[in-house]
Amino acid sequence: MTKSAWLASAAISAMSSAIVLQAAPALAQEAAQESASEDTIVVVGETTNVDINADQIERLQANDLADIFRETPSVSVGGSLGIAQKVYIRGLEDTLLNITVDGAPQTGTLFHHIGRVSIEPELLRQVEVQAGAGEATAGFGAIGGAIRFQTKDAADLLDPGQRFGALLKAGAFSNEGYKASATAYGRLNENWGLLGSYVHVDRDNMEDGDGNTLYGTSAEQSLAFVKLSGEISPNQRLSISHEYRKEEGEFGQRPNWPTLEGDILYPIEA
Repeated sequence: MTKSAWLASAAISAMSSAIVLQAAPALAQEAAQESASEDTIVVVGETTNVDINADQIERLQANDLADIFRETPSVSVGGSLGIAQKVYIRGLEDTLLNITVDGAPQTGTLFHHIGRVSIEPELLRQVEVQAGAGEATAGFGAIGGAIRFQTKDAADLLDPGQRFGALLKAGAFSNEGYKASATAYGRLNENWGLLGSYVHVDRDNMEDGDGNTLYGTSAEQSLAFVKLSGEISPNQRLSISHEYRKEEGEFGQRPNWPTLEGDILYPIEA
């Protein structure tokens, strides 16, 4: 190669390097502009936990457990009778859930086809639902989740400056039956209050849309509830409650299942 050819080749190489060096910042700037112009997608995982407060329960005009969870897709209540009402979270029944009332676990059960949770909706302050297993705060035995019922204190029902009060309610079912309840509450002193409630339900056999009698759906139910609560220190509260529940009627062998025509009905008192 002659000297002149070598000089020409070196000049062309130098020019190419300069062009590449000048083009690199331009390409980086163009890529940054394209990246900035793209929409940013943020994926956020949300739990299916639900809190139901007293205002929501009042708005729903809840008559039983099924009404309380009417707008909660993950929770269903089977059975139209109190003795048969079982709570399910995503298909798992109450024996596989951690259910508490004012922090007390509801572990007692007589028969696996009979519900073990019976709460008068008007006495509830709040209901917390944790749907599905996996949360450490759900507590022991929460295979399918947890439900925490919090009942009202006397102070929740009293107006400012009021010491005693009462609530009377009565209603009738269009499908043969009635329900009546009486609740009294008051302040014992500045820090302590007492609440007592009695509910009575009497239902005859229901009828379906065609007018056919649904045997095994008549029942007589009684529920009494007493709660003493108050402050034992500026940062500590204590509540003691007692519940009495009675139900009797003629039911199928499995009360939470539909009673078919010709099935034997058994007189049951729980």
